[in-house]
Amino acid sequence: MQRKIHFIAGLFVMAMCGFVVGGIDLFKVIEFQQYSQSATMQLADPEKKAVTFNDSLSSRTLDVVYVSDAGNVVVPRKFVTNEIAERVIAGEGISITYLENRPERVFYYGQQPKVPWGWLIVGIIALATAIYALRLRKREVSE
Repeated sequence: MQRKIHFIAGLFVMAMCGFVVGGIDLFKVIEFQQYSQSATMQLADPEKKAVTFNDSLSSRTLDVVYVSDAGNVVVPRKFVTNEIAERVIAGEGISITYLENRPERVFYYGQQPKVPWGWLIVGIIALATAIYALRLRKREVSE
């Protein structure tokens, strides 16, 4: 009997996790659609190249500026991959889409946030299964 309750509780927890992760991803998609701005990322100060170099993470910290029709946004100490850093330091402009309210969040080369349908479907199926299992458990106890 106790194992059945644990199984049902586990299904509810799985449903909750699916809804939470799916909800977070859905919020990111909506935020991206409402507050994104296309721009070109360039080095803010051509004299100052890399602020730091982290070989274990294959990333660098650069002072960059986003140049767009809406104006320029300076982002100090932006973490970028070594590949992107080398291109920016060489003077190449990188096409990006950034969030106006959080310019540190960037999507490169037309990337977009993941659509969360998988997690939301997992949450719905787990919730439906949990409710069905709970009803079966109540029917079993009442008999």
